[in-house]
Amino acid sequence: MKFKVNHFTSQCYGGTGIASQRLNKALIQKSIDSCLYFRYGTNVNVDVKDIRYNSWIWRQLENYKIQLNWHSINIDRGIFIHYDWIFKSSINDFRKTDIVNLHLIFRWLDLSSFFNSIPSQLPVVWSLHDMNPFTGGCHHALECDRYTSHCDRCPSLKKADSRDQAWQNFELKAKLYPKLNLHFVGNSTWTTQQAKNSALGKLAKSIRTIHLGIDIKQFQPIDKTIAKAALRINSDHLAIAFACADLSDKNKNLEVLLAAIRQLAQTRAITLILFGAGQMPELNDNITLVNLGSLSSSHLQCLAYSAADLFVMPSRIESFGLTALESMACATPVLAFRTGGIPDLVIHRQTGWLADQVGSTDALYQGLLWMADHPKERQQMGSAARERVERQFTDQLMADRYIALYQELLPS
Repeated sequence: MKFKVNHFTSQCYGGTGIASQRLNKALIQKSIDSCLYFRYGTNVNVDVKDIRYNSWIWRQLENYKIQLNWHSINIDRGIFIHYDWIFKSSINDFRKTDIVNLHLIFRWLDLSSFFNSIPSQLPVVWSLHDMNPFTGGCHHALECDRYTSHCDRCPSLKKADSRDQAWQNFELKAKLYPKLNLHFVGNSTWTTQQAKNSALGKLAKSIRTIHLGIDIKQFQPIDKTIAKAALRINSDHLAIAFACADLSDKNKNLEVLLAAIRQLAQTRAITLILFGAGQMPELNDNITLVNLGSLSSSHLQCLAYSAADLFVMPSRIESFGLTALESMACATPVLAFRTGGIPDLVIHRQTGWLADQVGSTDALYQGLLWMADHPKERQQMGSAARERVERQFTDQLMADRYIALYQELLPS
């Protein structure tokens, strides 16, 4: 069956942007006519950038709109999304397609005009990289459960009441979703379950899980001795890696990791391998820092992952955990909190270590201590992690599962 798929993602960088690019590329390798449209980033592969923002005037208007919206939220809790945008968008602005596959679309596609332009019979698959498609504006609800009934009095807003912006956003989605042939796809068991628990999720025609995948030829182990030598890491040190797009992101819990590492450094020699954008907090003299900055090259990422004895993901919540997957593909075990979609990837004491007390410095320290004291088991975990990725989390498996979904939704 031949068909066309149009993917939409606001940005080509970050976890969602990378995941959507990988899916698009894997589908093309399967001879599917797939095209990825995006707003921010660089033009790669056969992706198509929205050029409407090339005008200086529109860029200034965009900046004004972002600043106007930003001042209405409590930024300490996380990003809150407004769904009206400076351009009115239509499905007809893009090439004709048989399947619409949404990823991240805020600050690009105006929700009301775009969804109202989609024919009711056209299948719309929304790949869930976070909770935003079924909340009133937040990416992760954290302790709030209002999305299960109706968002209002949002803890992410400075001005929260019974008819606040979260309530308005929720109402808008509740009106738009029933008009669509909408299907949610969670990237983990946890994400899918949150969608099923949500009031807006009940307006979708179906909800299922398709795990993210990775190119295991592009991400593969480098001999650890060679990788450490290349980065000039002392072979006697315990090498701990941490990565995220923005080091200042409070959800990523870098401060908790540093507190646990400082405690471990009292009795162990440690090198911290860090890659990501942002300013690094001060470390004590017992910790050697290898700060690689932002790494866009998969070859350099493999080098960093492979040089590490373990990769630590101390996030409060992760819908999936893409960097954990990349680390496992490079045969490096993962230490993380048992939260969100991470348990789909990391099997406790088989492919890594899961700490049960989310956000606890002591729980993270205990995991670090065990990993430091068990080098043989750590190596076995790394090998098991690579095997798990090869069996269950390749980009080809991901593409096959999406193709099966597309074919199910298309008229016979």
